[in-house]
Amino acid sequence: MKVSFRSAKTAVIAALLQNDQLSRLELSERASVSPAAITEVTQGLLKQGLLLETPAATMDKRRGRPAVQLSLQASHSCFVGVSLGEEQTQLAITDLRGEVLASESFAPCLTPADIPDVVRDSFQKALRKAGIARTRVRGVGIAVAGIVDADAGICRYSAGLDWRDVPVASMVGKALRLPAWADNDANAIAMGDKIFGRAREYDNFSSIVLGSTIGSAHYMNGMLYRGHDGSAGEIGHITVNPDGLLCRCGRNGCLDTVAGGFALRQEAKAKGIAVAGMRELEALAVQGNATAIQMLRTAGKALGSAIATLVHLNNPKAVVFTDMEGFENGIFRTATRQAIENGILPRFLGSTEIVFGDVEPEALPCSAASIAAFNYLMTL
Repeated sequence: MKVSFRSAKTAVIAALLQNDQLSRLELSERASVSPAAITEVTQGLLKQGLLLETPAATMDKRRGRPAVQLSLQASHSCFVGVSLGEEQTQLAITDLRGEVLASESFAPCLTPADIPDVVRDSFQKALRKAGIARTRVRGVGIAVAGIVDADAGICRYSAGLDWRDVPVASMVGKALRLPAWADNDANAIAMGDKIFGRAREYDNFSSIVLGSTIGSAHYMNGMLYRGHDGSAGEIGHITVNPDGLLCRCGRNGCLDTVAGGFALRQEAKAKGIAVAGMRELEALAVQGNATAIQMLRTAGKALGSAIATLVHLNNPKAVVFTDMEGFENGIFRTATRQAIENGILPRFLGSTEIVFGDVEPEALPCSAASIAAFNYLMTL
């Protein structure tokens, strides 16, 4: 079956997003596109300035000459990422490889009406910091803590922000005069890892976000899985204790009420422990504080048990954690890993990678920028 030029171009770009550089022959094999089509596609992308040619140090044995390597030209395009959260709002400008060129942080928008002016002002400041031409900025991605209709670019509901049916994509797009796309923060982080970061090599993985609440997103066969109406990934509302605390969703004992950062801070306060974050709670545990140890073990065990169920259901190649709360490599992570390993079938132990990682300050806006990068590249 003949592959269309657009399909071939999309396959080539997807392969180069997954790999730093490839020869034309490797591109043909990875993208399942004929060598003739590869030549046609890459010549067009080279003329656009999207690709960079680099002579390889090694010889192509099948051709008897040095293989020319192709890679995406990182400086060709820049993207804006905006993270709209209940505690902080951030904006970053990245290049095509996810390198942050400039960033700005500002107080949360009190009402949706504040969004355009705040984002416009931050974008202008970041653009001056980055020292790049505005014409190189191709689009803006927005990550929102809540339920987002990605197709419509509308935040349908955010408990933390107290928003309903806010058209964030059109509001930000009009303010910056750029194409705009929106998604929830967990999907944004998964997309950022797939396009820019740790999950580039995985076609099937689950992304777990450790924040004020617990978020998740899933890639299946190289595509973000959204579910029937875009709501897939609500791991934070799995019931882990039917008799537990009331969750803000209105049900009792959700995972968020046991392992979420907000719930743990509230529990610590109720038990007479004053901590600003999980890094301090972990430090108290290292010093032998029995209450801190018990809290972190209980939370980690609950999270790990929920993820063990997820592994059985989805069979991901990897479970990739993004630690926004600062647990670091302490009791919580250890308890989580142990609960996963104890809770999954032996045949999954050797085939499921558990990847923990700390985050950079601009992780969320950088992930939001990946939404714009992906949509821009897939529609070239």
